Amino acid sequence: MRNKFMMLAAMLTLSAVSYHLQAQTKPAGGFDRLKTLVGEWQATGEDGKPVTSSFRLVSNDTALEETFQGDKDHQMVTLYTPDENRVTLTHYCSMGNQPRLETPVVSATSDEFVFAFIGITNLASPEDQHMHGMVVQIDDADHFSETWTLRAKGHDTKRTFNFARKK
Repeated sequence: MRNKFMMLAAMLTLSAVSYHLQAQTKPAGGFDRLKTLVGEWQATGEDGKPVTSSFRLVSNDTALEETFQGDKDHQMVTLYTPDENRVTLTHYCSMGNQPRLETPVVSATSDEFVFAFIGITNLASPEDQHMHGMVVQIDDADHFSETWTLRAKGHDTKRTFNFARKK
């Protein structure tokens, strides 16, 4: 009888710990909205050349990975993750630096995600070119845009990519 009681107590403890861990890692609502981008996308760059972007969930659906592909030498990966009611990203740039950006509080009904610069790694000088901001605008299930703010020598330049879902 004592062994049964101890086993039941252990099972209840494991259940409580499991529930607590799941509650701690529940993604923010805005992150859930970004998950709707999972799939393959295409756009035309400012130079008239095609660019593609693919999104997939990774790390047990706790991170969203975007692979942006311009020409063969310009592949970049961005990882989006929830941080309470905000969304953060780390952009692994083809220039070799890794800017980190985050949104203010966003909800599950948000269509616009305004990411602001919070830090960077592997930047030789603050004057070197890097992504300093980004806005993701979800228009509908088959269209979204990314507007990148690139900073170099203290000046900002914006580039917008209008994506359509590949059918």
